[in-house]
Amino acid sequence: MTDSDRYDRRAFLTRGASTAAALGLAGVGVPALLSGCSSTTPGTAPHLSSTPGIGTGPPRRGGTVTIGMNSEIDGFLPTTNHFDNSGLTYANTIYDTLTVVGADGTAKPYLAESVTPNADLTVWTIKLRPGVTFHDGSPLTADVLMANIQALQTSLLTSQALRGVVASAAKVSQLAVAVTCAEPIVPFPHYLATQVGYVVGLAQLEAQSSTKPVGTGPFSLVEWVPNDHLTVTRNPNYWRKGLPYLDGITYKPISQDQSRENSLKSGTIDLMVTRDPGVIRDLRNDPAYQQVVNPSVGQGDMDFIILNTSVDPTNDLTVRQALAYATNTDELVRLFGAGVAKPNLSLFPPGSPYRPADNGYPTYDLAKAKRLVAQAAPNHGGKIQITLATITDPRLLTEIQAVANMWGLAGIETTVSSVEQVTFISNLVTGKFQAYTDEMFGGTDPDLNYVWMSPTTANPPIALNFSRNKDDLLEAALQRGRTTTDPAARAKAYQEVDKRLAQDLPYLWASLATWSMTGSNSVVNFNGLTLPDGSRALGFTSGIFNPTPMWRKA
Repeated sequence: MTDSDRYDRRAFLTRGASTAAALGLAGVGVPALLSGCSSTTPGTAPHLSSTPGIGTGPPRRGGTVTIGMNSEIDGFLPTTNHFDNSGLTYANTIYDTLTVVGADGTAKPYLAESVTPNADLTVWTIKLRPGVTFHDGSPLTADVLMANIQALQTSLLTSQALRGVVASAAKVSQLAVAVTCAEPIVPFPHYLATQVGYVVGLAQLEAQSSTKPVGTGPFSLVEWVPNDHLTVTRNPNYWRKGLPYLDGITYKPISQDQSRENSLKSGTIDLMVTRDPGVIRDLRNDPAYQQVVNPSVGQGDMDFIILNTSVDPTNDLTVRQALAYATNTDELVRLFGAGVAKPNLSLFPPGSPYRPADNGYPTYDLAKAKRLVAQAAPNHGGKIQITLATITDPRLLTEIQAVANMWGLAGIETTVSSVEQVTFISNLVTGKFQAYTDEMFGGTDPDLNYVWMSPTTANPPIALNFSRNKDDLLEAALQRGRTTTDPAARAKAYQEVDKRLAQDLPYLWASLATWSMTGSNSVVNFNGLTLPDGSRALGFTSGIFNPTPMWRKA
């Protein structure tokens, strides 16, 4: 699946996650399967730097950078707008999150000076840093944080994501708020590094403005022309003294990966993100550029097809089983993965403690798929008819046509279609689909994906559990995982989650999502964010990055 596919829940909750990566919840996915196959011959020369994206010399102040992004956003208000990877990157530019995930995978204080729990992890006290101001000069206080939390709790979008995480909040002092959880939430600090962790100014919050962001971040808004560019300028009063180094940044949404690559090579842009395996392959060994890929910390996004379990015929488990057995994942990756993407038939990547030795997911078996179709067809008017859709991207259409051909061999009549990304996302949350390509589930803690899989978020009018899958055993495993502090018990719980998904089949797994950020050698330290305690941040992940530390060579 391609970059422009993502809704990315990461965008809402997984920006830690990467979704799926988290609708505000960073993490709503975007249509993606494998994304693209460029025919350019890869270079052989090594990178000029042994650590791409990390600066080694003294920073240079001044200058501007133009960055090519894979999608456009629908606004800047965390409580109402859908942040995919572009949205989260824009938010990292204008706002700050209360915590940031470190290179070691732990959530560390950022805009918050500390985040501390009580003994049973049901109350977390967030202490804000003193002396921080918003772009409009107003101070960051506990009252502002309380207003943000209350807005998140009442939002139709974000309230589902906070279910069980935030039961209530109370002001403790001028700079401290105590958040009470409905149950022990082990990874609570990780949530503060996602879309719900951005703190916006009261002026924006009270106006409910999606177009005039007021943050505490390293840059402030100059101009946003949707579908053309976002321009920001350096915040001279940024609370992290000495940062940022650049005078300004212009982001340009360029939906087509090849166009983005051509813009980088022509010098029209200085940096670009992509999840197209072909483009990643073409640029990774070119000495003119530095390329950063997804880190190995946490859980990366997965590419898959999401099935709506609340509509005919995908509400029939036998049909979903037939679809799974009819899908030749290895062949899809061979055709479209450019030697970069890897097949993955699990919620978790290889090597994860949460991945069971065998989750029971169906492997390709065309004969079995045909038998299941014959078994299910009488219950659906004598034949199985499904519409498989993706966003408006020619390469994705080619990919889903290949999937449709596989399903057709099993006797499933499949129509392919494409929709604009905004409509695509709306259809996901309102349930107006049968089968969609998707990309989600990236995160530094598996509980960040609770909102996307729990039966408690599967009900209309807006369901963040897009598949509408309702499984009490799955919910029980998710609850065990989020409330226990024992690593072995958590691992066992999430292994059970993976097994339940392989039984329910709301998702047809395809591959580990491929993401990279590639920049001209004139741009330095675009992946080198350090935290207030001196440790290194996790950095670029699933198409999301923080522009604060980058600078430009003379």
